[in-house]
Amino acid sequence: MVNSHYIPQFILRNFCNDERIQYYDMVEKTVEKRTTKTVFSERGYYPDKLEKDLCYKIESQFANVLNKKIINEKYRITIDQRDQMVIKKFLIITMLRVRDENLDHNIWLQELKKDKLIPEGYSITDLFNEDFYGSINEVLNCNDLDSLLKISDQSNSLNLFTFIKDAIYSYNVFVSTNHAKEDFIITDRGWAGYRGPLGVKKINAMLNMLQLRYDPQIDMLVHMSSPQDYAVYPLSSSMALIAMSSAYKIHSPKTHYHIIYPEEAPTLSSSLGFGSIDIIESPEIRYGRDGLKEYRYDIKQLTKKDVSFLNGLLIKKADRYCGFADVDRVRYSMNECGIIF
Repeated sequence: MVNSHYIPQFILRNFCNDERIQYYDMVEKTVEKRTTKTVFSERGYYPDKLEKDLCYKIESQFANVLNKKIINEKYRITIDQRDQMVIKKFLIITMLRVRDENLDHNIWLQELKKDKLIPEGYSITDLFNEDFYGSINEVLNCNDLDSLLKISDQSNSLNLFTFIKDAIYSYNVFVSTNHAKEDFIITDRGWAGYRGPLGVKKINAMLNMLQLRYDPQIDMLVHMSSPQDYAVYPLSSSMALIAMSSAYKIHSPKTHYHIIYPEEAPTLSSSLGFGSIDIIESPEIRYGRDGLKEYRYDIKQLTKKDVSFLNGLLIKKADRYCGFADVDRVRYSMNECGIIF
């Protein structure tokens, strides 16, 4: 029986110091220095064939893009549309590959329950109809965005439907902690989604705009948006990928749209919990000599409070464990979460 890592080792190595990761058990409240082979893993977590497929059908491709084009860059990241497909697929697999007994982690479900759209007596598990291994396999066997969307549209699983839609229709933002003197953590879920005060309001606002005057860009963004504002995926102790809802493309001062924020969160930063309009800027898109789209991202620098907020979000959505390279570089974040070392 194989020792399966539900957080890949090539990610975990980016959270190591002297080839060891600090592994924090949030239940026992203990910290141990461990090798990556012994953390975020379980024997038999995946069948042997699925374990191999995860390696050959997504992890090796994403590790190649990560190590050659992302993780060592300091100012700008350039990827092409083939790389983009690999990234999107990896994000979907990251969301699917951890068994989730807490269905409330799904932001769309939270919204349905909040608005009382689930009929009385209806089983929430029926909304998910989850085939854990089957869902992962379906995504692994897709090689283009259209086939992923087709799976999503035909699926009876709310997780599969929402995770694919949110990953594909979001745009990437790469953020760094180099100026913050605070590191990212990695958790046993590997990611965390966020729905703030704007949630569904951002979609309703665009629908109201369409009633006043038809705008093809707004119409497109409505169909690409969801209650989720963004999801954060730590890539190393100093870098994370944030998948922003496409709705935020119109928040840039470079557009002609004027955004009015709600009283409870009167600025973009307070609506998202971190950052600024500059930080969530969408990528510059060009065409390379080979005719493929190129996406150019300026790496955005976070403040210490920004990093702490995102780490807090990751901890809140974690099941039990988190890891980091240096306790002193995450102490502020942990203290803000009520965790004292």
